[in-house]
Amino acid sequence: MKRAIQRRNKNIIRWTLIVILGMDVLLLGVNWRLDASPRISQGELRRLELLEKSYRADTTRLEKFRSELPSDEKQWGEFFTANFRPAGAGYSAISADLTELSQAAGLRSDTITFRQHNPDPHGLVEIEISTAVEGDYASLVNFLDQMEHSENFYVLDSLTLASSNQGTLRLNVQLRTYFRT
Repeated sequence: MKRAIQRRNKNIIRWTLIVILGMDVLLLGVNWRLDASPRISQGELRRLELLEKSYRADTTRLEKFRSELPSDEKQWGEFFTANFRPAGAGYSAISADLTELSQAAGLRSDTITFRQHNPDPHGLVEIEISTAVEGDYASLVNFLDQMEHSENFYVLDSLTLASSNQGTLRLNVQLRTYFRT
């Protein structure tokens, strides 16, 4: 009986050793495969972490932009309605404003010409305006100051100063304004 117990213990020890050796061979194979697989350097890992951080910051900014978009659109609509005249009534209002500004500055005004561009997707129409005024230097400066403070929206593209036949200065003005459709 003692021998049977010893034999059984030997078999248990043998099978335990076989299992342990089998596991060692298996782990050796796994370790070899891991060594053979490509590795990422610390510099590359740091670069990827910074790139991920940048993408997360971009996503945060875009989410903030998306959440603010409805209020921005409302503000744009209010600005659009308040500051740009309707295209139908805009020409006469701009013409009257420029004539009034030149007369208030003591200048003689020339004809006012308009050139309309096609509307953009938001319904904004760009209008190029050309006109000329004549008078002394102080009156021309006064005219430009009044135009800057006008209730109408003007973008000054160019000014050309020349002398006229009557000994005064002639100011050719190229402007832009916008109308809504």
